[in-house]
Amino acid sequence: MQGTFPQIPFGKRGTLRASASMLTLTASMLAISTQSHAKNWEFSPYVGVEEQFTDNARSSTTDEESDFITTVNVGFSLNGETRRSEFSTSYNISQDYYARNHDLDGYRQRFLGEGTLELLEDKFFIDARATFTEENLGQTGSTSATDRTQAEDRTQVFNGQISPYYIHNFGGWATGIARYSYSETIFSESDVGASSSSTPDRHTNEYQASLTSGRRFAKVAWGVDTRFTASEAEDGAEFSHLLVSGNGQLPLNRLFSLIGTVGYDEFDDQDFDDEEISGVFGGAGVRFHPSSRTDASLQAGYRFGEIVYEMTAEYAPTSADIISSSYKTSVQTADQTLANTDLFDAYGDLVRPEFNVTSYVEDVTKSDRFELSWSRRMERNSYGLSAAYIEREILADDTEDKTISIRGNFGRSLTPRARISFNGGYSEVLEGQTPGDEDKTYTFGANYSYQFGNGLSGSISYNFLNRDNPTGDDLTENALSLSLRKSF
Repeated sequence: MQGTFPQIPFGKRGTLRASASMLTLTASMLAISTQSHAKNWEFSPYVGVEEQFTDNARSSTTDEESDFITTVNVGFSLNGETRRSEFSTSYNISQDYYARNHDLDGYRQRFLGEGTLELLEDKFFIDARATFTEENLGQTGSTSATDRTQAEDRTQVFNGQISPYYIHNFGGWATGIARYSYSETIFSESDVGASSSSTPDRHTNEYQASLTSGRRFAKVAWGVDTRFTASEAEDGAEFSHLLVSGNGQLPLNRLFSLIGTVGYDEFDDQDFDDEEISGVFGGAGVRFHPSSRTDASLQAGYRFGEIVYEMTAEYAPTSADIISSSYKTSVQTADQTLANTDLFDAYGDLVRPEFNVTSYVEDVTKSDRFELSWSRRMERNSYGLSAAYIEREILADDTEDKTISIRGNFGRSLTPRARISFNGGYSEVLEGQTPGDEDKTYTFGANYSYQFGNGLSGSISYNFLNRDNPTGDDLTENALSLSLRKSF
């Protein structure tokens, strides 16, 4: 379907290896970037301290215990742009000290980075991205109202990808891309709250060759894409996918175009009947494009052994609003569910990816995913609303789960130095893989921040968490925090 159209995008267990891989990737990109004259570099190191009170320090469902937590934060953000590169990254390390529960004292790390290098002008590029975060990969792990070290089932997750590619223009008739991508996902124990289960590391190689119509095709647009993906887990599990697809677009008038896709999938995995989802696929639909602010498409077809639909829509009612939605069916390995998350929001700001909309599973999944988002930035106010509905089938054992989530936020600059913000969320496991998974989670947060000047800022915040579980393991937490940060 349309999601298969070619696009120009953007070892062993252990924290040490994950950190080394991450730093090597970052250092390589920086070294090449600095060979060009920088147009704009922003390096912002900072230190901070936070005092937090929580009424459920151990995230317990049966024995709530209050505590004071002192956190020391050190980190930086780095954004760079040269004539041939763009780079954005952030790093933070936090040390938590508990007044009573000293066994929870420990550190947390977070690294986010993404960048592009142009090695040969308009020809050869390298894309790279890396994340290193502490996650709760299951429904039963510790969940808290704020970021802090937690009692159990926490895992450090490194996910890195590097992708060199070559672009060639065939005289305006077509544009060809040859791309290789290598990605690696590494799981390691956190400093506090080790996971009760072992998740195997995984690495993936992908080879891609695509051809898209050039400027000489004024009315008809087309594309051909061929790619082969091979993934192997640390426990020996292997997965491969060969994809050959073609697509076309024929304008009917200024408002509408006909679109179509045809292709072939071949999956190879020893844990499920891959022939059920392999084979020829195709689909057709319509694209609606009345202006530069509105673009929507809908296709229906047959793929993965069933009728499938695919939809994408983008609408900008004003220069301050961005509305987008999508629906698609996909087959992914476990590490691909982490590698395909966005690191940037609608306005290009680096944000922590959302890994935990659904619980992490080690097997290949077939997913139907609907997403809707709206964001607005105008004068002193900012708004945001997002929703997701996900149906997953774990192909190895034919189990399913269904999850829905809704999030919203609002922010307002009260003065040039003072700002207030609110956020809320709701998520529910409508159908779990096992009995007892169908829980509901509610979150709410409020924050007031003030810029004192000379890089010194302070904030006070309140956060609430409530998780209802049908087995009776309900969790509630209130947390109040006061923090100071100095940027240099």
